[in-house]
This record gives sequence, structure tokens and C-alpha cells, in this order.
Amino acid sequence: MKHIIICGIDRCGKNSLIKGICDHYNYNGVHIRHFDKPPKTLTSVQAFEFQKNTFSKEGNFIECISNLEKDQYYYHENVLIWNRSPYGEYVYGQMFRKLEKKVIIKYIRTYDNFYLYHDNTYFIMLTADPEFCLKQEDGNSFSKTIEQKTKEISLFNEVFELSSLNKLKIKVNDGDNYISKETILNNTLNFINNGKH
Repeated sequence: MKHIIICGIDRCGKNSLIKGICDHYNYNGVHIRHFDKPPKTLTSVQAFEFQKNTFSKEGNFIECISNLEKDQYYYHENVLIWNRSPYGEYVYGQMFRKLEKKVIIKYIRTYDNFYLYHDNTYFIMLTADPEFCLKQEDGNSFSKTIEQKTKEISLFNEVFELSSLNKLKIKVNDGDNYISKETILNNTLNFINNGKH
């Protein structure tokens, strides 16, 4: 099974990339799991419980899929796409819930170890310039000012560096314009299939 983690700031085209990956595999054996952000109203402890419970449920889901595939599929041909991931709490926990970085890093290591337990795991981080992100904002993101966007991007870069997974960072803008979806998808697929980008 291929585990593909799509992560990054809002308005960077995560859903478009996921659709492109699904189209590439003709949706055969593709499973998509979505990690919601913890609600802003939660305390730091509640937010971590939210993330842990979600992660636990996803782990149980993977076990079910893995067992099913052993009987019905060629195991290596199936794809599990994680839309967002627990890594987001490294960013939003520090920005909006005042969580200590050292506490969050402990959880990042736990998630890394979980993903590393499975072969063929690929971490794709989408990023962009803060000014570009702000222009794409629709009011549904946590970060709504240039200062917040800059901090959000900086923290996503930090968690990307912290992760020990096979990883690729893609900048999705060139000035005021999106990079073509085809280019982003091709870079992603080359990385997944060949370890190159």
C-alpha cells in the first residue's frame, strides 16, 4: 500500500492534487482519509485528545483495509491518501492554542513512527508565498492576516524539516499565479513512483 500524506497551508490546492492522484490511479483501490482541524474553541488538552482519537480511528481503519487487501487485492497496488494530517497541530496548536513546541514535537515523533511502520509512505507539503495565500483567502482559514500567514508557513516548514518521512515540498505559486495543476501533479507522481522531483 502507498501512503500519501498531503499537507500544507489553506488555499494551496490540496484537494486539486488529491483529485489528480485519484484520476491517475483511476480511483482503483484509492482510499481518502480527511483530518479535520480541532475546533478553535477547544483547550490545548482537548485539542490533543481530539487529534489522538482521530488518529486512533484512522489506525484501526488501516488495519481493516490491510486485512481486506490481503484477501482481495494486490497489496502494493492500493493507495491511502491522507488529506491533512496530525502534523497540522504543530502549526495551529502553537498559533492558536499556545501549545509548547516540545510537547507537540513528541506527538510528531509518534505520528512519524506510525507512518514509518508502513512501507511506501510519502509526505507532500504544499506551500506558497504569504501574500499569494492572502489573496486566495475565502474567510474559512484560521490565518487571515499577512503576519499569521507568514507564521503559518514558517511553522509548516519547521514540521516538514522535523519529519523523517520521504518528503517533497512543492511551492504552488509563481508570483501572483498558481503553478499549473499538471506540473504539481507530475512532480508529485515522479516523487512517489521514482523518488525524484
